[in-house]
Amino acid sequence: MFLQASIQASILAANTLPVEHDALEGLCKSEFFFPIAVLILGALILLFGFKAYQSLVVFNFILLGFWVGGKLGERVQVATVAAVIGAVLLGAISWPLMKYAVAVCGGLIGALVGMVVWAYFQYPMDLAWAGGLAGLILLGMLSFVLFKASIILFSSIQGATMLVLGASALLIRYTPWTNDIKNGFDGKPVLLPLLVGSLAILGLIYQQQKYGLLDGGAGKAAGGEAKPAKK
Repeated sequence: MFLQASIQASILAANTLPVEHDALEGLCKSEFFFPIAVLILGALILLFGFKAYQSLVVFNFILLGFWVGGKLGERVQVATVAAVIGAVLLGAISWPLMKYAVAVCGGLIGALVGMVVWAYFQYPMDLAWAGGLAGLILLGMLSFVLFKASIILFSSIQGATMLVLGASALLIRYTPWTNDIKNGFDGKPVLLPLLVGSLAILGLIYQQQKYGLLDGGAGKAAGGEAKPAKK
């Protein structure tokens, strides 16, 4: 179930690339507090993702359930109700199945990274799902082998993405450099992934120094008993 949902999400994302334009457009049109909330949450996830990974995974599954439920509900014109049901259902399932839920989160982040890399090397975009599938499998399987490392990795990427998108939306909407920023992102599609990657690496280094990348086995972390490394 989880793997099937992850594959479908990666295929859909591949069909709608580049997603950065859509995400920025949506944030720029939203209420003022929304991009601020995305920025703050992104910064917290980037720096402290591992410490609160269980809450982060449940949060991700609630969003995933809301999105999947909404898409399924559109067919029978009950999108809002189906979205709420999907959010509650997946959020509730993710807690007792935390180990597998982490694998799904890692796989989804890996799918997005794989598609970005695919697009960067200018491979045919109609086959971008192949790059996404490779990233999904790689990071999804990594979650079972190096549980702690996969949490730090996907939380760094997710946090960096949210931070950059939130900050970019605020700069586009509330600064005199709106046109310059939009033209920069439109003219250089690699700019946004580059910013996200740079911040993700910094977050990865910070969390590695704070919690240790390879300390603590998969069994301890998966059971919700992982503790930050003591210095």
